Amino acid sequence: MVVVLATGICSWALPGQHAGPSVLEVSRDRFDWYALSPSDDIEWTPSFDKFKCARLSLPLDYHRLDGPRVEIALQLLPATDLDNYKGTILLNPGGPGGSGTEMVHEFGPKISKITGPEFDLLGFDPRGTGATLPRADCFSSVAESQIWDLQQGPVLNLSDNSIPLARSRAQVLGARCREALGGNGEAGEDEWAPGRYMGTASVATDMLRIVEKLGQDKLQYWGISYGSVIGQYFVAMYPEKVGRVVIDGVLDAYTYQSTQGMNLLHTDEILSSFFDFCAQAGPMKCPLYAPNASKIRARVTRILAELDHKPMPVPFAPKGPRVITMDTMHTVMFTATYQPIVEFPALAAILVALEARNASALAAIPELFRWSAKFECDAIPPWAQINNEAMYAIMCSDATLDAAQVVDFAPYFAQLSALSPFFAPVWALHHLQCTEWQISAKWKYAGPLAAQATAHPLLILASTFDNVTPLEFAQSVLGRYQGARLLVQNSRGHSTFAAPSLCTARHVRAYFVDGTVPEEGMVCEVDELPFVGDTVDRHGASSRTLSVEDTELLDALKLLSRQTPGLRPF
Repeated sequence: MVVVLATGICSWALPGQHAGPSVLEVSRDRFDWYALSPSDDIEWTPSFDKFKCARLSLPLDYHRLDGPRVEIALQLLPATDLDNYKGTILLNPGGPGGSGTEMVHEFGPKISKITGPEFDLLGFDPRGTGATLPRADCFSSVAESQIWDLQQGPVLNLSDNSIPLARSRAQVLGARCREALGGNGEAGEDEWAPGRYMGTASVATDMLRIVEKLGQDKLQYWGISYGSVIGQYFVAMYPEKVGRVVIDGVLDAYTYQSTQGMNLLHTDEILSSFFDFCAQAGPMKCPLYAPNASKIRARVTRILAELDHKPMPVPFAPKGPRVITMDTMHTVMFTATYQPIVEFPALAAILVALEARNASALAAIPELFRWSAKFECDAIPPWAQINNEAMYAIMCSDATLDAAQVVDFAPYFAQLSALSPFFAPVWALHHLQCTEWQISAKWKYAGPLAAQATAHPLLILASTFDNVTPLEFAQSVLGRYQGARLLVQNSRGHSTFAAPSLCTARHVRAYFVDGTVPEEGMVCEVDELPFVGDTVDRHGASSRTLSVEDTELLDALKLLSRQTPGLRPF
């Protein structure tokens, strides 16, 4: 299972509820979000040198406005071209559970190169996540949560007891989260338990309220992965409030609700491209090089077979001793399909080191140990930690599983395994949790996730080969939203962020700046390939002959393709 573990701590204390200074700490880890007083209006405080932060108080239940409140964390990167100011674009990185404030903090300046300096960029932490309160915390401490994660069993397998074991773990987490977030059920529909109010319909309405508080008439938004689900909900619920809405790495909202979709349609094809690009790049760029892809595939198959027979000890890994197993490689190789440009070279290095049984070389490859827990005694505040419970609190509370799916998970896993034998054991583990989730969102949007007329057309972005949100999902969504336009980027990886494309970036900028949608059937080529490196764009101009503006834009795109706000299922 791909689990994102925050850096561990020995102990921590919740920051005090004191008044904050006018300019807050530069370090994100040390920035005290809770020092910002929540307000019914957006009251910005300068922070991190060039950003502004606020906490917005909104109703927990939009159907009972007199009840408790949620406190939504907001972080703004202000526009720099105020003479041509065009308002604020909201960002969401996906997840569920990804932090929008972290996204704008880490990647806002690069994204601004795409959207243009006329726009503010605003990241918000959806309900249950990041610095937003209440959080989806099901353990009494971060240390307790990480100890639980360290007990994670093997990836799933139809032929052993891994599914019953994973299901038992899902029961434990489901019970703990019900205790922490779900209430005791005694108040019935009047129960104010926070876990009942983390669903996507509430988040979409939070976005509407944020837009209103900003003084804008319509939403401008770029949502990636699960963020595309939020976008689909918003456009369906509030079509008259659609300004410029981009959804990228599109997860069909109906598939999301089912939690048991065929997301891995093209994942194996991305892995196949690992062999193809390695053969194309040559021995100087790919250490596994052979004259053709089939020979590289055969070599990798032998390496993995040897590892399965003889796991690899790494006694002096940077985060403590490890034993590399086939389970490890299921996760490492699945992770590589998210961002092939940066991850394929690391994967090749790992495989070569495994073949040589070189523990020192393995210890020097950080990508192999990114999911390892490391316990430290420095206090880390809640918003600086990645919280896996938030993913389930959102996704599973939105779920529409029927009784048969809850009772027997094996048929779904068998179907997914037939599609992708190597990656299904990792992917399915994410979704087993929902069969044991005990909290359902009180407000589930009952209308169709579609729109016959919107104030402005929706722009849909998709990669030709996306590892978890296949192009077919984007095509299905396109058919439900009248006037929407689909731009396909000929790339591999999750969302168009996985590969730099000046063509895609220019179309996105034109859409945000003046509302221009791409022509029907638009396909954009990329400017860099895994292993191979820089390529030629569709207009025949190499990166060395670009304008200064396009060179800066391409540099930003390359950085974005190498960095993401944190891996989640979507």
